[in-house]
Amino acid sequence: MTLGSLGATADLELPAAPVLQPLEWPTAPLPTPPPTRRPPLAGAVAGVLCGALAVGGLWLGSVWLDTPAQAPTGDAAVACAILEGLPAASATSTGARLYAASELSATAAGDDERWTRLAESTRRAYLSSEDRNNAAVDEHVEAAVGECRR
Repeated sequence: MTLGSLGATADLELPAAPVLQPLEWPTAPLPTPPPTRRPPLAGAVAGVLCGALAVGGLWLGSVWLDTPAQAPTGDAAVACAILEGLPAASATSTGARLYAASELSATAAGDDERWTRLAESTRRAYLSSEDRNNAAVDEHVEAAVGECRR
């Protein structure tokens, strides 16, 4: 069938085919991944390890560098110097020095058993000075000085 057979005299124009444009999608920001806890955790672990190494190194260095002169013998030597410098017993003037000698000799005895007798003698001398027993103070101080000279 033709258009002329239908009695139409005019030519019909067909619409032009539309020009296809590429599709443009709206641009949206890319989603950001959630923050991870690994970097802060790794930093914390590294910090703890570095701190442990520093403390361990300082401790080890102090152990290696510790000289015997500052060990118990040093405390005992100071206690002996205090005892040898004491005048004849006067409970009011020597109590503080006897207490210091007692504590130093006890520290030395705690580190080395050689100073146990010195610690006992100085402790007895200090306790006697607290009781105002000057004769006992003199006796115990002499015993302690004797331990110092051993």
